[in-house]
Amino acid sequence: MIEEQTYIDSAKIIGCEVAIIKAVAQVESNGGGFDNTGRVKILFEPYIFYKALRTAGYDVGRLILPSANNSDILRSSWDAKMYGPSSIQWEKLKKASKIDERLALESCSYGMFQIMGFNYKAAGYLSVQAMYQAYSLGENEQIRSFVNYIKASHLDDELRNKDFTSFARQYNGPLYWQNNYDIKLKKAYEKFTLQA
Repeated sequence: MIEEQTYIDSAKIIGCEVAIIKAVAQVESNGGGFDNTGRVKILFEPYIFYKALRTAGYDVGRLILPSANNSDILRSSWDAKMYGPSSIQWEKLKKASKIDERLALESCSYGMFQIMGFNYKAAGYLSVQAMYQAYSLGENEQIRSFVNYIKASHLDDELRNKDFTSFARQYNGPLYWQNNYDIKLKKAYEKFTLQA
């Protein structure tokens, strides 16, 4: 659990309100960095894994054949139905790791701020494995990583100015509007502002 002072210190570094950081965590992970089994919360992205494998030169056409039984971990286009429940995300990562462990790890988002594994450098780590290991230590490491990522990605202005739409587009992706990410973020911010 993150202490209030850690939120305050993080907000000072970014230059935004504490309520904004709490809002991002709420929308991304329901405010917690670990699942009910004590593992880091992850979300495996089949579309990202597909693109990463294709870029790395894998024969994705063969990998997505029905006989390969990979429809749960590989998708050629984004689809909201591709995720499945949170309870199966680690199983999907394990299965994808049998094809390529590094690319599988980079195709997950992690922790209370759900930062993608391929963003490990911007988040302050030398490898995606180092990022995951640090996230396993606790939510304080996860918020520190979030601050690093926000600064490295130049998203601090969006948070400072409460530009929820621009932040959503860059942080959640161009299809952010399909799940009302910016609207959810604004509502969560308003909730935390009232609680302050």
